[in-house]
Amino acid sequence: MIISRKAWVVVADGGRANIFENIGEIGEISLKLLRAVDQHNARKPDDAHDNTAHAIGAQGHNKSSEEPKDLQAAGKHNFLKQLADGLASDVQSGQCAELVLIASPSALGDLRLHMPASLAAKIVKEINKDYTQMAANDLSKALMHLHD
Repeated sequence: MIISRKAWVVVADGGRANIFENIGEIGEISLKLLRAVDQHNARKPDDAHDNTAHAIGAQGHNKSSEEPKDLQAAGKHNFLKQLADGLASDVQSGQCAELVLIASPSALGDLRLHMPASLAAKIVKEINKDYTQMAANDLSKALMHLHD
């Protein structure tokens, strides 16, 4: 895969993102981390009760609570919206001219929903993979071996 020098490579899932810049020479990929962003799911002190696992039913039986999944999905949705907004701002200010977007399938879909046309126009490649745990040098090697 060929990635232009100075192109940004954004690797994201629903809870974190790493934003790299390719500093490699022509035909090389060498990624430098520009910033890492994490979603923080800290509980607020004003939460009246803990909904993390199960809710107790009227007769004392445990039943699964759907609320934690909904809260988790909303947190991921908000995180990816903020990421798209931040990237759009970076594009608008001229910091990013080309973008390679690598995200887990669900994160990629969510990012597309929130992506303004100005950001979408800068995307030169999308990769439907979760590489958020990969170190920069391993990611560089993996990208070098991908074919368009």
